[in-house]
Amino acid sequence: RYPMKSFFFLVFLVLSFSLSGQEASKWYKGNLHTHTNLSDGNETPRRVVRWYYDHDYNFLFITDHNSLTEVARLDVDPRDDFLVLPGEEITNSLAKQRLHTIALFATTPVMPSKGKSSVEILQKDIDNALATSALVQLNHPLWRWSLTSSEIGQLKGLTLMEIINYNRDSNNFPAGGSRGTEGLWDDLLSKGFQIYGTASDDTHDYLGEFLPSLSYPGKGWIMVRAEELSPQAIRKSLERGDFYLSTGVTLEDVSATQRLYSLKIQARDDEKYTTLFIGKDGKVLREDLSLTPSYAPEGGETYVRAKVISSNGETAMTQPLFLKRP
Repeated sequence: RYPMKSFFFLVFLVLSFSLSGQEASKWYKGNLHTHTNLSDGNETPRRVVRWYYDHDYNFLFITDHNSLTEVARLDVDPRDDFLVLPGEEITNSLAKQRLHTIALFATTPVMPSKGKSSVEILQKDIDNALATSALVQLNHPLWRWSLTSSEIGQLKGLTLMEIINYNRDSNNFPAGGSRGTEGLWDDLLSKGFQIYGTASDDTHDYLGEFLPSLSYPGKGWIMVRAEELSPQAIRKSLERGDFYLSTGVTLEDVSATQRLYSLKIQARDDEKYTTLFIGKDGKVLREDLSLTPSYAPEGGETYVRAKVISSNGETAMTQPLFLKRP
């Protein structure tokens, strides 16, 4: 009798712990790619931070070019729900190729490397960033058509890649025979290259009118699911791909298992939504028009990811779930 009561009590504790863990996880909005007037932005770091704070972001990386902007003085209130985090855009080039990476959570500045090829230069920059315990993102790979999937696929140590970068010349979208950065991402994923996709403002322009030719804030971001708003928790979620990118669509939940990939979309006003579940080579595996779209893998897929498109042209993309190695 008593052993059985103890057993049920133990089950109750396990379930309670599991449910409380789920309730503790929250979504946090952040931008990974931000410039100030300490490099080529047109506003001071403090006013840049204030813009994101006032517009309901939860965290912000300051990533000035080839320098590590001091953020401790910008994040002075430990009681608010906002983090300012350190980063550096390692800004490099080879002829017309733009070779930019970001060292997120960098502790010391990383100087751009030299080399004879784009792969050699980028790998040196990545290795130097990793040596500072940074998390590395590849920026705007199609900016001025700088990189190919073959070149990117040779790199080691990358965790993130910008799929949407709202800076002019980033060539995010399919046109003129190019599949855009999303197609580039699918090329890499189809070859077994495991990398998570992000969206960012790459902000430079904060003053005057927000014209299409300018890199102004608030156009693309990521939503990170973490147990708390801390640098350690945000980093862990980025490392394991527990986040999605957005240009306006909000997801209440994302669940990806070997048996079912499912989402819950937060409806807004009278918008309609289409969700595409995408697999190898960018093939659409399923189209779902509901607010709770799902896809059950059939067994032959390499990976599955989801893309939600709203009737107002906004989108959200989730991270790939690898089902087997190609």
